[in-house]
Parts: sequence; structure tokens; C-alpha cells
Amino acid sequence: MRRHVRRLLERHAPGIFETIRAIRNRQYFHRQFSSLQSEVRGNLFPSTTPITVQKGPFHGMRYFDEPVWGSITPKWLGSYESELHGVIAEAHSIPYDTIIDIGSAEGYYAVGLALLQQRARIFAFDTDFISRGQTRRLGRLNGVDQRLHLGARCRHEDINRLASGRTLVVCDIEGGEADLLNPTLATALLKSDILVEVHEDDETSRYVESLLANRFQASHRIIRITEESRFDWMQLQGEELEKRLGRTLLLRAMDERRSKGNVWLWMRCP
Repeated sequence: MRRHVRRLLERHAPGIFETIRAIRNRQYFHRQFSSLQSEVRGNLFPSTTPITVQKGPFHGMRYFDEPVWGSITPKWLGSYESELHGVIAEAHSIPYDTIIDIGSAEGYYAVGLALLQQRARIFAFDTDFISRGQTRRLGRLNGVDQRLHLGARCRHEDINRLASGRTLVVCDIEGGEADLLNPTLATALLKSDILVEVHEDDETSRYVESLLANRFQASHRIIRITEESRFDWMQLQGEELEKRLGRTLLLRAMDERRSKGNVWLWMRCP
């Protein structure tokens, strides 16, 4: 019965469906992570110490202490999606005019890239209304809110309308990539750099990966990035953090609670 009601809401009242899902997910993530979040904050940011990203490409970015979509502690540490740190460093060297972040959650990439790309206009899309509010606050906290434009659902026409000059598209929309990243309908993608998460290594994701690679192989240079162990990051970046948190807590704080085998495609125009 619940599944039937959910399908009806998703089809006929998507706004209500998204609102209910956002609230329930935050309740779930609060139960899952609040204790860990509190423990890590007490060790890393005691008393009134401002919360800042400790390592990685967004080192120094101000952050908040709220329930987000997933665990927030890898973002505090700067270990979050460490597989992509090389891509972010490469993107930092490119003078983008426009950045479109689709599935932006609370704004880690949208705001982080805004700090790295001081001239770029930033467009952040997320269907979760709580995430959009958090992105707005995170942008204000870091002084980039004037360049940050928020939207709910990104469509092909939005990409075509917003892409201007050198454009970077970052996409993580939990399985919707095959529909949205269609250069026949969103022709601006053919002239944009694209970083897309393809998710778990299962049959559906492998199909999406193959589909995207075929769509963009003629127009882009494609690099496939796979999930890596966090032990390598900890050995290179985490010595100071391990002293402050202890090894056990640091390992827990780095855990992104992902299914194994995540894949990203970094697709760059010539």
C-alpha cells in the first residue's frame, strides 16, 4: 500500500513527493550520523572554532553543522570523493565562465568551485528543498552568494539556456544522468566539460556509463575514474587529523557509506 501511494505521489504530485522525501531523509540521516558528527566536531572544532574544510581542493571553505544528504564529516575532513581531487585541481586551472552543478545537495561542489573560480557564474540545481536552503546558507557563509543561482529540477532547456562561454557541468542525480545528459536535446553539452557520477558498478550503471561514453566519445576526451580506498588518502593527508581524532574515529569520519564500485566520467572538450 505504501509503495503504491508513493508511486502515485511521485507521478501526480511530484512537489509533495519531494517535500516528504526531503524531510524523511533528513530524519534518517540525523539518526544515522548525529552522534558521529557531534564527536568529530568536538575534536576538530572545539568551543566556538569555525568549521572549515581541513584538507583537499576546498581547504579552508567554511561549513556548517547540520544534517545533510549523507554524512557531512568527510566534507569537513576534505576526504570526500578524494578520487576527484585531481579533476578539481585540473578544473581550477581552467577559466570557466559558467558552472552548472546538477544534484548539488547542500552545495559542497557549487560553493567550493565558486571559491576556486572567482569569475564564474554558478548554477546549482537540486529537487530537495532543504538542500537548496543549505546551499544558499553555505554560499552566504563563504561570500559567494551573489554569484550563486539556485534551481530545483534541471532540464535540457536549462542547460542550453545557461551554458555560456567555457562551461563546466557537474552531474550527480542518482540515475537520471542518461535522460538529462543527452546532447541531442541539450546541444550545449557538446561544448561543455562534464563531470558525471555513474554510481555503483551494477548492470544498470554499466549501461548508463556505456551510453554516455558513446554519446560523447566523438566530442570529448573521456577519463574513467573508479572508487579508491581511503587508506591511501589517510597516509598522504591524514597524519595531522589522526593525531587530533585518533585512528578509529578518523576512519569512521571518512566513511561515505557508499555502495562499492562507484564510477565517474570526466569528459573534457578538446
